[in-house]
Amino acid sequence: MAIDKRRPAGADWKRALRVLLTLLISAAGGLLFTLLGMPAGWIAGGMLAVAAVSLAGFESDVPGPLRNLVYLLLGVIAGTGVTPETLNEMATWPLSFFILAVTVTLVSLGGYLWLSRGYGWDRQSALFASLPGALSFVLAAAETTTADLRRVAIAQSLRLIILLEALPAAVWLAGIDSGAQAGAREAVIHADEIGLLFAAGAAGGLLLHVLRVPGGLMLGGLAVAAALSISGTITTGIPAAILVPSLIGLGAVAGCRLRPEDRRQLPRVLGAATGAFAVAVVISAAGAGLVSYLLDVPLLQSFMAFAPGALEVLTVLAFTLNVDPAYVAAHHVVRFVALALMVPVLARWMMRSA
Repeated sequence: MAIDKRRPAGADWKRALRVLLTLLISAAGGLLFTLLGMPAGWIAGGMLAVAAVSLAGFESDVPGPLRNLVYLLLGVIAGTGVTPETLNEMATWPLSFFILAVTVTLVSLGGYLWLSRGYGWDRQSALFASLPGALSFVLAAAETTTADLRRVAIAQSLRLIILLEALPAAVWLAGIDSGAQAGAREAVIHADEIGLLFAAGAAGGLLLHVLRVPGGLMLGGLAVAAALSISGTITTGIPAAILVPSLIGLGAVAGCRLRPEDRRQLPRVLGAATGAFAVAVVISAAGAGLVSYLLDVPLLQSFMAFAPGALEVLTVLAFTLNVDPAYVAAHHVVRFVALALMVPVLARWMMRSA
């Protein structure tokens, strides 16, 4: 007798309800932070709220197609923040990339020593938990070793969450005005230009996605929108009806990194991961400060490019904090590609040495 492997009729409804609740929780957290005047409040508040309820036992959920749509929309939106000045600054990027490479190496080494010698983590878990970014490649490579995958995933997720909460808070406490450019972008809305912008951006994002470029949906949309913006073809602002739901979606995606089953390991990982994060931030800040000094790049911009976090989230966060998203995205792409090439080699070396 053939077995019916179709999903139960109620499963789709239950998942749809979980997705809806996840987005509503993100919206509530984002609204609270925004009302409090927190920069990037929709992202920071939404992510914190979803992460909190996930750890409390709620099965938060953002399905893949919705996640991809959020990345595509936000890539196009971030591209409108690229200005002609970006073209003039590109001549300084190679030196900045070199300093980034040195910084990433030191961040990985510093985190590895902190976790392995300070907290007694095994070498494999300590190494993969310390690599700043490229989480999918890190977990895939760690799976071929004896590393503790849950410990690695929790440490990586905590680093991103702490970073995305701390950055807006630091901007807020420092009194940096991050709203001027955002307000200017929203000043004039042209419906016909918006249609062209998102249609062209979607084509660019889908092309890079099909070509399997890392972060292709976001980067393709960003590149096309940036070209249209720099050329003067597009002058429109982004209406809040598009921007805010996209940011809410990103907050939900980032918050979903932590799961209910992480509660048991969280107390054992929190101290070690927080210390490793502090080591990474200090080293990244030193590299960013050197770039800022040598190349006259604003410190907040260079730090966001060097910050040990995810490509998509930090690119959008840069946009919301009035920082050049093209500069930030380019540096995170370089780091992602470098780590993607390096991680399999490290995994094989770990297995041989074990």
